[in-house]
Amino acid sequence: DSVVISGDEDAVLAIASGFGKTKRLRVSHAFHSPRMEPMLAEFKTIAEGLTFHTPKLPIISNLTGELAGEKLLSADYWVDHVRQAVRFLDGMRQLEAQGVTTCLELGIGGVLSAMGQSCVTENAGFVPALRKDRAETEALMAAVAELHVRGSAVDWAAYYANTGARRVDLPTYAFQHERYWPAPPKAAPETAADPVDAEFWEAVERADLSGLAGDLELSADAPLGEVLPALSSWRRRQQQRSEVDGWRYRVTWKPTQPTQPVQPRAGTLSGRWLLVAPQAGPADVADVADWCESGLRAAGAEVVRTDGTDLPSDLGLAGVVSLLGLDDNALDQGISPGLSSTLHLVQNLVSAGVEAPLWCLTRGAVSTGPADPLRSPAQAQVWGLGRVVALEHPKSWGGLIDLPETLDARAFDRTATILATHIQGDEDQVAVRSSGLFVRRV
Repeated sequence: DSVVISGDEDAVLAIASGFGKTKRLRVSHAFHSPRMEPMLAEFKTIAEGLTFHTPKLPIISNLTGELAGEKLLSADYWVDHVRQAVRFLDGMRQLEAQGVTTCLELGIGGVLSAMGQSCVTENAGFVPALRKDRAETEALMAAVAELHVRGSAVDWAAYYANTGARRVDLPTYAFQHERYWPAPPKAAPETAADPVDAEFWEAVERADLSGLAGDLELSADAPLGEVLPALSSWRRRQQQRSEVDGWRYRVTWKPTQPTQPVQPRAGTLSGRWLLVAPQAGPADVADVADWCESGLRAAGAEVVRTDGTDLPSDLGLAGVVSLLGLDDNALDQGISPGLSSTLHLVQNLVSAGVEAPLWCLTRGAVSTGPADPLRSPAQAQVWGLGRVVALEHPKSWGGLIDLPETLDARAFDRTATILATHIQGDEDQVAVRSSGLFVRRV
């Protein structure tokens, strides 16, 4: 921390000798010390002749380290301001207590910004408007940009006034590639690894029948007339597809480890959990529900089982596990029964004021890779609904878990670990497989 000592030279030097490192400031007077007392009476007379107005912005006083308020409207305050010590540290701490996280220094350099950074306990931003080693225009524009990046409101209309600048609408669709940044020069195309292959495809793209026939040492009446257009069309489609693929977002699944290791089943969970299982559906739905209920109990949870049509009240739930999405039979105009019943469950939980995290379990609704085929596209509909619920009701959302084909104790140990670590902000889109846990990435 920095300390500024002001007063008689001999006394100041004597005190400074007790510090390991000191720096002498270049000032005209020993401000904020007894050296200022000879001018205080005249200063007060001048100050009393001024008209003071209530400030429009809150001001933290360096005299008290607190909000100044009406004290600023008296001549005595400004007399004390000349004579008394500067409580800069207290002022910075007061700003921090008021929730201020960005400070703009209006001065000729960044001295106060450096001092302020060492006064606060949290990571606040200090932005000097001017710097000694930069041109004024450059430094001020850099300060405005930094304030904007930190979330401060900037009057861009005033900034661009009389410059001819105008607003434009940005593309709202991912594939409308209209760029607004200067483009770097394009690099020269790399030389093909096989020039013979490159020459062949160039001839195909030009649909050069005679040249290609000559290169292949075929007669002009050889059946290339039908093959060549097909090759050329295929080549263009592949190039277009490659370009479009570069615009697309792709979903991948990455293996991961939970923040807590997979624990023995007992003690992983606690509290009362609501297990919602469908009455109908595929033949194995009842088996999955029994497996899930026994797994929850073995992990330490108290289980209340229901079909979702009549929700118990006042349970003090620790969580809700829904198996409704497993019902993927008898699609109604392409909509699975599991999607409809899951939507109704979400609505009923919201209406009942239940804020316990809702976990929707599916089985075979996602594919984590070529060796893990998608077994139930109908259940994937629940994953689309779940991502919407996560946005609209984040406080009562747990996540989506896709179960493996083989349901054993190890699989539920992994599932229970996901349920238990949600409160710590872990993943909310997870696939449980025999090889481990996989999380969704875009």
